[in-house]
Amino acid sequence: MALFDQNGNPINEVMQLRDQGLTDSIIMDELSKKGYSHEQITKALSQADASSVSSSASMPMPPPNGNREMDMGMSAVPPEPRRNGEMGNIYERIEEIAESMIDEKWDDLISEVKKIVDWKQKIEEKQNKMMADLEKLKEDFQTLHQGVLGKLDEYDGRMQDVGTELKAVGKVFKDVVPQFVQNVKDLGRITSGIKEKK
Repeated sequence: MALFDQNGNPINEVMQLRDQGLTDSIIMDELSKKGYSHEQITKALSQADASSVSSSASMPMPPPNGNREMDMGMSAVPPEPRRNGEMGNIYERIEEIAESMIDEKWDDLISEVKKIVDWKQKIEEKQNKMMADLEKLKEDFQTLHQGVLGKLDEYDGRMQDVGTELKAVGKVFKDVVPQFVQNVKDLGRITSGIKEKK
């Protein structure tokens, strides 16, 4: 359970994170994610500094700085060297954070790739449908073309038959018309003769 002072500052969590070798800027990020205000975190860091200074009287005191440079993400006091076990905890923590970030980004990437694959399948389905429609249109056009050519051939054959029949009629008229004209003349003379007799 975390220790708090009378203002609700997370002193114990700050101490634990420092024991893991994290810098003040990383500690601030971690505690901000847990819902602590900037003021609570700053007070907890100051109190943790004060308690570590009083507990380590044998260590040389850092020169007084006035305000800490936490807004710039830098620690005013260089971290003391850590033992191998504590360094392992830092690396494990960094590894966990990196893995969680990679997993999150990987899931986002997989989601986007699935969208692209779905879009590709839809486009391929539409393309296949268009190709099938185009093939059907080609077949219909071929059928229409053959039908039109068949009608033209039939029409051409009929016109040739009509031309032959017209030539035959022309020959008949050529032979019949002079006789017909002569008969009309004769008929005209006979009619005139009958009228004169009356």
